[in-house]
This record gives sequence, structure tokens and C-alpha cells, in this order.
Amino acid sequence: MTTQHDLVNKTDAARREANQALDQCRRSELGQFMTPGSIATFMASMFKPTTRPVRLLDAGAGVGSLVAAFVAAACAQRRRPASIELSCYEVDAVMLAALRRTTRWCQQECARHDIPFTGHVVDRDFIEAGSALLDQGLFDGGCAPRFTAAILNPPYRKIHSASRERALLRGAGIETSNLYTAFLAFAILLL
Repeated sequence: MTTQHDLVNKTDAARREANQALDQCRRSELGQFMTPGSIATFMASMFKPTTRPVRLLDAGAGVGSLVAAFVAAACAQRRRPASIELSCYEVDAVMLAALRRTTRWCQQECARHDIPFTGHVVDRDFIEAGSALLDQGLFDGGCAPRFTAAILNPPYRKIHSASRERALLRGAGIETSNLYTAFLAFAILLL
């Protein structure tokens, strides 16, 4: 029998391994700061138990530490979600391999607790994807995919005023000079 901490511990080991494999220049370019298991567990503990279906967003998911902690916490509750659907955005190749593995672990954990599970690993920049999702909603009568919850540790990096990212943000009515608040703004709009 596994415990709630097994999933978080496996994912935390994957995070440490991925951290070693990351190119430091690329890490700085992307503004990557990985979430330790203890912090991920704390963040996941802030969600109230629900029996409703959960559509969870993690923008800039890394190895999936936050979604693993969420799934572990949800599975440990007496009142469990009717289903869990994850949408995890990540662009770093090193992180993507670990994120796919974490998503499989989440699926296995949910299966042990009879919770239907779907995991989507999206290899796309979240600013670009968020902009497209919101545009889709405007032109399809407001039918952009909506999430019921979000858990994220956005990248920490400034955005140049003439960058493509800033143009996409302006198009969505968001004015900010850093990725952290940009990710939060898009996540809020998609809830």
C-alpha cells in the first residue's frame, strides 16, 4: 500500500535529478525555480476537499511537483474528487520527460483510489497557449477551456517591452513586465 508521501517523494527525487541535468544558462533564460516537495505539499494542502470533478491547471509545471502533491492530497481525503483532469504546460525538454513520468504516477495513484484521471502534458509556451485559449473563447462564443483550480510556481523573469510575450499579453489586456504576474493573470482568466 502506498502513502500520500510516496508520490511526492518520487516526484521530489525526479526534481532533484532534473535540476542536475538542467543547463544553467537555459534555466536562467526560462526563469526556472523548482518547487521542493515540502512546499508543493503545503500548497496542495490549501485546497478544500471536493467531490466535484477537478480540472487542474499547472502553467510551467516543471517535473510536476505541484500536481503530484495535489493528486496525493486529493487521494488521501475522505471526500475525493469525482475525477481529476490535469493540464500541465512545460517547454523545457529535460522537464518534459520527468513531467510525463509524474503524470503516469498520478494516474496510478488515482487508479488506486478509484478516481478517473486524465493527464495532458502540453509542450507549449503558456503565454502563447493562454493567449490562444482566450482568443478561442472570444471567437467561439466564450467557450475557452475553463479550469476549476490552478496550482503553479510561475517562472521569475522580466519581459522586454518589445518582446513577442508582451505583445501577446497586451492582446489579452494584460500589462506586466514579468513572467510571474503574466502567468498568474492568464491562470486567473482561465479559471
